[in-house]
Amino acid sequence: MGELVLVRHAQASFFGADYDALSPLGREQARALGRHWAAHGIGFDRVYVGPRRRHRETLELVAAAYAEGGLPFPAAEAVAELDEHDGVAVLKHALGRPEAERGAMETRDPGEGRREEVVREFFRRYREVMRDWAAGTLSVPGVEPWAEFRARSLRALDATCAGSGRAVAFTSGGLVSSAAGWLLGLDDERVVELSAVLRNTALSEVRHSGRRRTLVSFNALPHLPDARSVTAV
Repeated sequence: MGELVLVRHAQASFFGADYDALSPLGREQARALGRHWAAHGIGFDRVYVGPRRRHRETLELVAAAYAEGGLPFPAAEAVAELDEHDGVAVLKHALGRPEAERGAMETRDPGEGRREEVVREFFRRYREVMRDWAAGTLSVPGVEPWAEFRARSLRALDATCAGSGRAVAFTSGGLVSSAAGWLLGLDDERVVELSAVLRNTALSEVRHSGRRRTLVSFNALPHLPDARSVTAV
C-alpha cells in the first residue's frame, strides 16, 4: 500500500512582475505546511516536483522547515508531467490580449481597494473560458489542448503512484483537480469546477496499491487554521 500527497503550490504573485514567484503570504503558507508536517513527525519516502518556479519554491520552503527541525527530507525528483496547463494563455487569447502577455497573470496592481474585485472578475471569465476550452469549442495555436493535458495528468498520477510508502508531489491546482477527476470518474466540466475551489498549499491524499487508487481527501488545510491566510490565487 502506498500513499501520495498532492500539494498545490503556495500563493503566487498575481499582481507581481513574475506571477511564478511566491508572494510574501505564499512563502508563509509554505513554511506553515513544512512546520506542521515536521511538528507531527510526518516523513516521506519520495518527493516529486513540477517544473514551475512556484512548485520549486513551495518545496524548498517545506524542506527548509524540516532542516530547521533537524529532520530528513528526501531530495526531489523533477517530473515534467506535473506541470500546469496553460489556461492563462487560453483566457488571454479568448480576450484578445497581446501574444506577449500570454502566460502572465494580471500585472497591473489596481490598489488595495480593488484587488479583490479584479481577481474575482478575472476568475469569473477564467471559468467561462476554461469550460469552453475543456468542451473542445475553443483551441489556441501553440497551446497544449485540454485533452492532452488530461492525458498528461494521468501519466503524472502513474509516475507518482509508484511503490509503497509515502510520497509527496508539488504541483498546481489544475493538475491536482485533473488527477482527482480521474480518481472520481468526473467529466471535464466538473474537473474545471474542482480547480476553482482548490486553495493554495491544499493537500489531497491518494492511497494506492497496484492499479487500485482511491482519493482519501481533497483540498485539506490542517496547517492553515487562520482563515485570513487561506487563498485561492
